Amino acid sequence: MTASDHKPASILIVDDDDLVLSSLRGVFSLQTDYEIHEATDPNKALELVARTPLDVVISDFLMPQMNGIDFLKKVSRVQPDAVRILLTGYADKENAIRAINEVGLYHYLEKPWDNQAMLMIIRNALEEKSLRRQLSERVSDLDKLLREHTELSDRHRFLERELEMAARIQRSLLPEELPSLAGFDFSNIYRPCEALGGDFYDFRVDESGVKFLVSDVIGHGVQAALTTMLLKGIFQEAAAEAKAPVQLLEDMNGRLHRIMPEGMYAAASVVFLEADNSSLKFANAGLPYPFVLRASEKQLDEIVLAGPPLGLFGDASIVQYEARGLDLGPRDVMLVGSDGIGSITGENGEMFEDKRMRQVLTELAGTEGSKVIGSLMEKALAFGNGQPLPDDVNLLAITRN
Repeated sequence: MTASDHKPASILIVDDDDLVLSSLRGVFSLQTDYEIHEATDPNKALELVARTPLDVVISDFLMPQMNGIDFLKKVSRVQPDAVRILLTGYADKENAIRAINEVGLYHYLEKPWDNQAMLMIIRNALEEKSLRRQLSERVSDLDKLLREHTELSDRHRFLERELEMAARIQRSLLPEELPSLAGFDFSNIYRPCEALGGDFYDFRVDESGVKFLVSDVIGHGVQAALTTMLLKGIFQEAAAEAKAPVQLLEDMNGRLHRIMPEGMYAAASVVFLEADNSSLKFANAGLPYPFVLRASEKQLDEIVLAGPPLGLFGDASIVQYEARGLDLGPRDVMLVGSDGIGSITGENGEMFEDKRMRQVLTELAGTEGSKVIGSLMEKALAFGNGQPLPDDVNLLAITRN
C-alpha cells in the first residue's frame, strides 16, 4: 500500500514466460494487497500503460518483441512517476546496470530472485514514490504561496502608489500659505498620523476679514480623507454667504447631513476675524475647547463652548450652536485644534491633555503663536517618548500683534 493515500498499489508485470508471471502473482497475492496487471507482450503492455495509472512496472529484460530496457524507456515517457524495475539474468547484469542511468531504473532483480528481498525493494520503492509525490505537492504548494505572495506584494505596491497619490491630492487641498490680516499673525501645524488624514483646515478671505475652519473628521483612511475633500467645498460655498459663525455652522451641518454616510460626522470650529479689530467671533461644533494664552497676565484661559458635530443630526431643534466674542490683547494667542496632540500618551498611560498640556501652555503665555505650537508639539512628542502619533495633529494659532 502507498503511504499517502492507502490505496492498493497498482503493479504491472511484463514477461513472456508464464511461469515467471505465475510465480510473481502468487507471491503478491499471498503477501500483499497490490493490484496486479500482467502482460506477456510488451506492445500490449504499453497499451495498458497508456490507459491505467501504475505505481510499479516490472519488466523482463529478454523478450522477443522488445527488450526490457526499450520497453521501460517507453513507459517512462508515458508514466514518468511509475517505479521501473528490470528482471534480468546474471549474464545480463551489465545491461541492467546500464539501464539504471539510461531509463531511470529504480532497481534490477536477478533471476532467480529472493521473494522477501523483492518485496522489500518494492515496498521501499513505493515509499520513496509516495515521499516524492508528497515533496512535489509541498513544492507545488510553496510555488502557489510564492505566486500569491508576489501577487500580494504587487497589489500592496499598487495600493501604496494609489495611497500616496491620494495623499498628495489631499495635501493639495490644504492652504499653501496662511492669509494676511492687519492686526493678526497666523501659524499652524498639520501632521496626519497616516498617509491620509481626517483633520482639515481652511480659510476664506473677503471684504469683512478672514473666516477660519478647523475640523476633525471621525476615523482615518480613505473615507475620512474623502470627507475632508467634501468639507472643503462645502465650507468655501457656505462661508461666502455666512455673516456669522453660527450661520456658517448651521449651513454646513445641513449640507453635510444630507450627503454624508450614516455615522460619519466632522467636529469643527470656525473663527471670524476683522482687520484692525482686537475682537474675534468663535463657534464650536464638537472640537476640544480652544485656549487663549494671555500675555499680560501670563495665564491660560479655556473657552468652554459646546456644540454638536457637523453632519451628525439634521433636526434643527437638536442642532443648536452658540457663538462667543473674544477680545485679544497684544501678544495674546488663541489656539484652536483637534484632539490629536492631547491624545498622545506617556509611559504611565497618562494622556498629554490630562495635565501636561495646560502646564506647557501656561509656561508659553506671552510667546508668539508659531513658537507656541512649535514648542507644544515638541513637548508632546517628548511626552510620548517618540512613539507614532495616535491621531492627526491639527493646530491653528492666532496671535494679536
